[in-house]
Amino acid sequence: MTNREIVEALVFSCSGVCHVDDIERILPGLGADEIEKIVDDLNRVYESTGRSFRIQRAASGYLFATKPEYAPFVRQLVSPVRLSNAALEVLAVIAYKGPCTRQTIDRIRGVDSSSSLKQLIRHQLVDVRGTKPMTYSTSKKFLEVFGLASLSDLPDITQFEEVFGDEACGGRDASGGQ
Repeated sequence: MTNREIVEALVFSCSGVCHVDDIERILPGLGADEIEKIVDDLNRVYESTGRSFRIQRAASGYLFATKPEYAPFVRQLVSPVRLSNAALEVLAVIAYKGPCTRQTIDRIRGVDSSSSLKQLIRHQLVDVRGTKPMTYSTSKKFLEVFGLASLSDLPDITQFEEVFGDEACGGRDASGGQ
C-alpha cells in the first residue's frame, strides 16, 4: 500500500473536505507539500485515464469534485442549492468585509438583509458569532462550496473596480461608502 493510495482512500472516504491535518495525523511522515504533490499526481492519473472527476483543494483540505462538463448530468440527479441574488450579494459583502454586523451589511447594501442572512445561515454558508452585536463571517462550508482554500483566494475587489468601475460595488466605493 502506497501513500498515494492511502491519501486517495482518505479523500474518497470523507463526506466533505478531507482536512490536511487529518491526513498528516494518519500519515505522520507526510507534510502539506508532499500531500499536495500526491494529489497533483492523482489528478494527472485521473486526467490521463479520462475520469469525470478530480481532487480539488477546498477550505483546509481536499475533496473529490466532478468536472464542470458533467454538471448537466449530475444536476438531473442532485439539485443544487439556489441562492437569491440578494443572498449572493450579502454573501459577497460578508466574504470581502467580514466579519461584520447586520447593520454594516445593511448600510453597504442600502436595504434590509435579514431574510438573506437567514437563507445563508440555513445553508450553513455563514457563521454567526453571538457577540453584541452579532457578527457574521463565512463558514468552512462556504470555502468548500466555492472551492477556495481561504478567503485570500477570492478575486481582488480592485480588479472588478478596474473593469466595471463603480458598477462593481453597486455605485459605492470599495469601502462601502457612496
